[in-house]
Amino acid sequence: MQQANNRILWIDEYKGFVLLLVCLFHMEQSFKNVSIGMEALSAMRMSAFFFISGVLFSTRRFADFKSYALHKTKVLLLPYIWLSLLFLALDPVVWNFEWFPKAPKMTIMNTVPVIENVGQYMGWNLAKIFVAGKSSIGSGPLWFVFTLYSISLMFFGVHKIAELITQPLRRRFSAPQHCMECDNSLNELSHRSHGGPGGGTPCIIVLIAAVAASSLIAGWLLFKNHIRLPLGIERDCTCLAFFALGWLCKEPIKKLGNINSRVGNAALLIGTIVAFVLYAIIDEAMPWFSIMNNTLGKNIFRFVGSSVFGIAGLIGIFQLLSKIPNVTPIAIFKGILRNISRNALIILAVHWWILLVLRIVFKAELDKPGIAYLSVLVIVAGVIAAIPLFRNKLYKLIGKEKISVKESLSIK
Repeated sequence: MQQANNRILWIDEYKGFVLLLVCLFHMEQSFKNVSIGMEALSAMRMSAFFFISGVLFSTRRFADFKSYALHKTKVLLLPYIWLSLLFLALDPVVWNFEWFPKAPKMTIMNTVPVIENVGQYMGWNLAKIFVAGKSSIGSGPLWFVFTLYSISLMFFGVHKIAELITQPLRRRFSAPQHCMECDNSLNELSHRSHGGPGGGTPCIIVLIAAVAASSLIAGWLLFKNHIRLPLGIERDCTCLAFFALGWLCKEPIKKLGNINSRVGNAALLIGTIVAFVLYAIIDEAMPWFSIMNNTLGKNIFRFVGSSVFGIAGLIGIFQLLSKIPNVTPIAIFKGILRNISRNALIILAVHWWILLVLRIVFKAELDKPGIAYLSVLVIVAGVIAAIPLFRNKLYKLIGKEKISVKESLSIK
């Protein structure tokens, strides 16, 4: 399995690719003459991100809740707050309220606010950030960061409670298969070699599987009853299910990574193709799914089925790519995806802000056939400029260590 600087390369590439799909979807949303098929991938995008986050869940570095929560606050919650406020200050509507009719519409917990001036606009944006947990209009995709923060803490609690509940059983049964935690079973699959629970005892697995199912059902019921709760609790329920599923799938994913035979690789390729075929069959593109709004379609089985097969297909693709020799074009492509993954916070916020400016200030021009695709060049240029700015100068805003401009743009 490919590794560099204690990171699993295919996982970075997987995450970078999913983030790229998110950016392309936002572009498709922004201009009426852009159509690149991103709506058809709505069931797999964000669920795939929460799934892989669950695969990477670890308590090895932070064994108690306090230390884990402090770490997640530093790398997720505080960057969510600082970036949300920064891009609220950079929102074009704040500087020229006449552009307000062109801005994305706000709905906060089923409330469509009446906004008549800049003060009200900023006030409702603050409500989006701190009450709805969906970030400001200027940095909309950062809702993902807040949700990941919430469900990471939730899952830590679930995992610890499951350990406490099953502790008497582990004491009663001394056989290794009943009492040994698998803390070392996925060392090679922990993103920074810090380890993590590689599966746990059968009882813990059953309990967490039950929590995942219950959480998914709760998210579905909240969706069907049009219930929106503070801090996005309804989408937390849905996302926690995929996070827990990722944790439960650590061992199978580890085994996929250990496949080296031709027969095994051929079987992996066939399985990947089958997964995407089943995704295409099951997926319900209209209405498209939106985990941000906890909009889960007409049928929970279609939503779950398409999400699971989409995730399986993505894992298969990047497991297969990790086994292909890194000839120059493939190596460059993989390197770009890894850079996207490492700079996800910056890219999520900056690409959206650039799109926001384009759709507010230049929408009339960019809504013409073919012209909107020029926005890709503007976004790429803006993001490339922003990455070293944040990693070298504004690094504290994103909870990162300072690195050089060259290192921030590296695709190695």
